[in-house]
Amino acid sequence: MNKPRFRIEIILEQDGKVLMDDLTARLLEILERKGSLLSVVKDLGLPYSRAWELINKLESGLDIKIVNSRRGYKGGMSLTTEGRELLSTYRSIVSRYVWSPDGTVCDTVYAGSDDCIVRDIINEMRNEGYCIDAYWVGSMGGLNMVINGLADIAGIHLIDPTSGEYNIPYMNSLGAWDNAVLIRGYMRLLGIVHRPYLSISDLTDILGLRMVNRNPGSGTRLATELLLNGIARHIGYSVDELRRIVRGYDDVVKTHVEVTEKVARGLADYGVAIAGQALTMGLAIKPIALEEFDIVVSKASINKPAVREFMRRISRAGPRPGYIMLRNTGEVYSR
Repeated sequence: MNKPRFRIEIILEQDGKVLMDDLTARLLEILERKGSLLSVVKDLGLPYSRAWELINKLESGLDIKIVNSRRGYKGGMSLTTEGRELLSTYRSIVSRYVWSPDGTVCDTVYAGSDDCIVRDIINEMRNEGYCIDAYWVGSMGGLNMVINGLADIAGIHLIDPTSGEYNIPYMNSLGAWDNAVLIRGYMRLLGIVHRPYLSISDLTDILGLRMVNRNPGSGTRLATELLLNGIARHIGYSVDELRRIVRGYDDVVKTHVEVTEKVARGLADYGVAIAGQALTMGLAIKPIALEEFDIVVSKASINKPAVREFMRRISRAGPRPGYIMLRNTGEVYSR
């Protein structure tokens, strides 16, 4: 006899209006799989008007484009990169709340940027019996999950293009201080990673090569856009023109591990990733930034045993290639 399983529905709500729920998620899944709004309404038994209402409400509420219509196809459409990222994040969160009487649900969640030290700490703690879920949703995704009570810990490295300052401007602009504290992390080297036989002496050399890109909302994607903006100014192109000629711009992955794996396997010539991960894969790196990686912790979670242990291990992390530990690593930032 199969044991019962129970599910808690996750609802994304804004000003009392539901933007995303299980019905909307199933709509997006069918749309992505079958590429047709006709298939959606048939499979879900929805009228066209209701299907469009759900899509429009989600796009207007989040102020992002979720679907792209394809001309020449009757009702043909697909999810945008942002739409696929939203659906993936939603399903990852939902899966955490699927429970069975003999199963285990972790009560501690890390969400945010991929990082070698963070991965190692989480793996070590899991091996010692701590239950921690990890979602590699990018810096902005992780920060928003902590602010909205969906995660306990987030790793972020978001540079403000105007001031050049990391993380603090985003904590300020999103009002994160009401719900979270910022723990000082460390510096890590970010660069263009490529196979050793390739020569990249000038940044414009990458224009003839195929890239693998990072997901929107990640700190690395933000750094990549700043890099491309600089190249565009240098060669006299608009940013949009440059994006169109960059091979692989729409080849998007979520982690540094995936970037370096694609480059190592020859599926891409280069990508932007952290040196620590590139060096473990035997890849070369052309440095572009020494970035600040910090930890955001929910105030409601700060006394959880797993969270306190995670913070302790961050503060005691030792030096390794591609990283610089700071005197105040592990300390709570004081505004």
